[in-house]
Amino acid sequence: MNNSCLSPKETSDILIQSAQNKASLAFEKRIMMSIMAGLYIALGGQGFIVTFDSLFLRAAVFPVGLMLVVLVGGELFTGNCLMTFAFLQKKISGRDYFKSLIQVYFGNFAGALIAVFLLYFSGIYKNPALAKTIETIVKNKISLSFSEALFKGILCNILVSLGVWFATTARDTTGKLLGCWFPVMLFVLCGYEHCVANMFFLPMGMMLNAPINLSQLVLNNLLPVTIGNFIGGGILVPLVYTKVYYK
Repeated sequence: MNNSCLSPKETSDILIQSAQNKASLAFEKRIMMSIMAGLYIALGGQGFIVTFDSLFLRAAVFPVGLMLVVLVGGELFTGNCLMTFAFLQKKISGRDYFKSLIQVYFGNFAGALIAVFLLYFSGIYKNPALAKTIETIVKNKISLSFSEALFKGILCNILVSLGVWFATTARDTTGKLLGCWFPVMLFVLCGYEHCVANMFFLPMGMMLNAPINLSQLVLNNLLPVTIGNFIGGGILVPLVYTKVYYK
């Protein structure tokens, strides 16, 4: 390959090395970086809300969250599902694999809740248009059936994990930004479901008295979407390319 990018096989090798580094992180570092990743995705989600009236604009601004994670540093559950590459190659243990994913998941949730707190008390949502928008978003998300949320989650993280793959392939900042932007823009444009983004949208709806309770937040959305995200980015993509490049 030319000097501007890695080959697909070289990229998968880098993803395996990255997974080994992620699995060996100290607990404090992993939690801090996962909190920041949850905060970054939530800030992208806020841009999504502000530009909600334009489908293309909200799809265009949301990827900023993943760009921040990739370029500044962060541990994001949906991207870290690609650690499956290293697990399948027996480069990390099952214990370290699942421990890392679970800790990052809850760290992301904490970061998203910090964003909810900051934005709510900033007074931004005194704007009735924004409050109405978050109510609409919440209603749409909790009205999904379990299977709808599951399959939208699968489709979402096929694209998000490939966005991380694209960014890893690129050697320069511009390539990494574009690698993040196109797949994530596409998933937002198509209306798929991202569990970390929903860790921001749904609690913000609860703060603003949208028609949602804790049971609906978990059972109607986060549970099926999380399972779907893991299937898409943690099983389908790594399993296929492990067979292609390593079997």
